[in-house]
Amino acid sequence: MAVRATVSRFPVNSEALESCAVQWGVAVTPFAAADERGQPPTTGDGGDRVPRCEQCWAYFCSHCDLERWGWACALCGTLNGFDDDTARRFQRPGGCPELNSSFVDLEIPVDEAEGGGDGAQARPVYVAAVDLACSEEFLELIKSALLAALEALIPGSLFGLITFSHKIGLYDVQGPIPLVKNVFIPPDLDEDGLPIALEDVMPLLSFLAPIDTCKDRIVTALDTLRPTSSWERGASASGQEEDTVLLGGRGFGTAMSALIDYLSSEYGSTFALAARVFAFLSGAPDYGAGLLDTRRYGEQYASKGVDADLALLPEQIPFYRDLAAVAVQAGACIDIFAATDEYTDLASLKFLSIESGGSLFLYANTDDSTLPQDIYRLLSRPYAFGCVLRLRTSSDFEPGNSYGHFFPDPQYENVQHIICCDSFATYAYDFDFTHNEGFSRHTDPAVVQIAFQYSVIEPIMETSGNESQSSARSIGDEQLLHNY
Repeated sequence: MAVRATVSRFPVNSEALESCAVQWGVAVTPFAAADERGQPPTTGDGGDRVPRCEQCWAYFCSHCDLERWGWACALCGTLNGFDDDTARRFQRPGGCPELNSSFVDLEIPVDEAEGGGDGAQARPVYVAAVDLACSEEFLELIKSALLAALEALIPGSLFGLITFSHKIGLYDVQGPIPLVKNVFIPPDLDEDGLPIALEDVMPLLSFLAPIDTCKDRIVTALDTLRPTSSWERGASASGQEEDTVLLGGRGFGTAMSALIDYLSSEYGSTFALAARVFAFLSGAPDYGAGLLDTRRYGEQYASKGVDADLALLPEQIPFYRDLAAVAVQAGACIDIFAATDEYTDLASLKFLSIESGGSLFLYANTDDSTLPQDIYRLLSRPYAFGCVLRLRTSSDFEPGNSYGHFFPDPQYENVQHIICCDSFATYAYDFDFTHNEGFSRHTDPAVVQIAFQYSVIEPIMETSGNESQSSARSIGDEQLLHNY
């Protein structure tokens, strides 16, 4: 974990803060391998045994004052007594990383019944949602990107392929021949979702395929993808009447809503970790729920004499913001990859990605797009899942606003949840004084304590006879504590 302050010295009071005209706060990269000075954390176990303050619930750290029978909290100053377990542990300082370092990484034991020992539940889930209301050039780019993604996924991962246009296609690649089942998207916005749930079309366990055994069939399924424009040409060549061809729209909103409901049905049982959804878009959604009116681009500024290319458009509808909240509850992290030179209303779409913990990528064209390289790098990074980030400060100042692709805890202040966090993900906090006097020369040094709880997975080799197979397992929860 790396913590970097915006200023080298904290302001002494509110007046000094206002006069310097610099935002006061910190940027936190919680899953970084080293701290801001390049030093790795001190590691150990017993993360559930670190003493906590009875008043502010801060963790014991090397900044705390030790007494014979207790310790004084470095944040609020409360004197806390030692319980028997802590007293025994602290008699052997070498076995207590929190005594010797302000930056520690401690493993937390996980109950086997909660899935810590179940390899199937520890498998990460990846789903590719591909837009078929597109050009052939776009689809070739997406195929290349997904081939790169398959090479980057760790052994034991589960992968699902879904397509969308005027209908949703679910691919079952676990049989000898890839099979697709389609559900038509209602064009009427008044209709509530699909006429049939995706779970009734195909069980989720048939949809999510292990890449270890189904990788070749996933590649075969990708080769069968065709844009809806080719369906029209094929129908015309076969002599069908032109009005019998159902030209596709881009039912992205309905497809994402149905997919999130689909995944939520097994979250916590089939898979215990988050599901990452890669949504590939070639234009703005223009069909079914969540359709966006791209005609508004430029028109609303024409009469005002404002250059539409320089204007920052507001969110058009709250559909995707609301859908992000549902995705969070379903344990789904959504990354959106838009490859188009047309107006796509990312001002509305962005909330689905950033508020579910994902990212938003825009490529102006398909000719020189770096999408395959980007998605490979994205998946090659180390990742943490199911993360909780908590920031505490000493009593003279407090956290103000927070910034980043996380979502706040509904019950506790200054607690953020992160579905999926890589080693480059960075979050920011700004600070405010709790009183006008600010710091005085008689007060203790200002302390910022950041706790980051996360789960990681690693591939393991299982030997059966003369054959070795790779799979994935959870190595349990870990907790990073950084006192700045």
